[in-house]
Amino acid sequence: MLFPHTTIIGIGLIGGSFALAAKRAGLVGEVTGVARSETTRALALECGAADRVTADAAEAVREADLVYLATPIGAILSSLGELGPHLKPGALVTDAGSTKVQIVAAAEALPESMAFLGGHPMAGSEQAGVAAARADLFQRATYFLTPTTWRDAGLEAGATPWVTAPETLEKMLELVHGIGAEPVVVATELHDQMVAMTSHLPHALAWALCTAVARGEAPGALAAFTGGAWCDTTRIADSPEEVWADIFLSNPENLATAARGFRAELDELLEIVESGDRAALRGYLIRGREAHRRIAEA
Repeated sequence: MLFPHTTIIGIGLIGGSFALAAKRAGLVGEVTGVARSETTRALALECGAADRVTADAAEAVREADLVYLATPIGAILSSLGELGPHLKPGALVTDAGSTKVQIVAAAEALPESMAFLGGHPMAGSEQAGVAAARADLFQRATYFLTPTTWRDAGLEAGATPWVTAPETLEKMLELVHGIGAEPVVVATELHDQMVAMTSHLPHALAWALCTAVARGEAPGALAAFTGGAWCDTTRIADSPEEVWADIFLSNPENLATAARGFRAELDELLEIVESGDRAALRGYLIRGREAHRRIAEA
């Protein structure tokens, strides 16, 4: 067993699924779940994601060997600034935030006796809450780990903490493999650039598409004209707005760059369509299809 006592702050879909998967694999022992909602705490006990529950994060982390932060990004940043004095010396702190640069920087506030390693599981659902948690959520999912370097932290070599120790990375790799995920070790800046294109931009497009199509139209009239393409493209617009507001605001420059690149491609496509050049249009569509296949088969 890697961690006899684990505290999960934000025991919702991701935190609850992590607990279920890690407990099933025998990687963690007792789990304390932290949630503000009494209903969430009761559901966490009922589904087996937690053995104990509380609303008091400071108390919950005192004996924890592993602290897993699975709240929205704003709350993760607050936790990293507030929980340091309450942590058990030698505890490992990690997170499941969808962006990493701000979180890794905030981890500098933790005491030097702590170990920290940023994480991001590429798993989830448009459903939210611990009631939707399941032990197989991370199966074959990419799980990013972002070890901290001096450059990440903006520090000169020898200037206090936050270079990830090899043993910390080894523990997290074992944990990630154990819950069924595929670990990918990557620098924080590169992580935020790439997920802006592959995750954040698709979510932004889904919301923008729903808003644009619905503007001035009665929902009942639109419903009759929607099919598989609409459902596939807009499903993620049903995601929790609190979570995604934090994600967008913690990665604005990368999201803006990705959106501008997409806008340029859409403009090019529309120019070809308006020109009536069928050969050019087929060529553009073929390039897009080939790009999809290369990514899907990689």
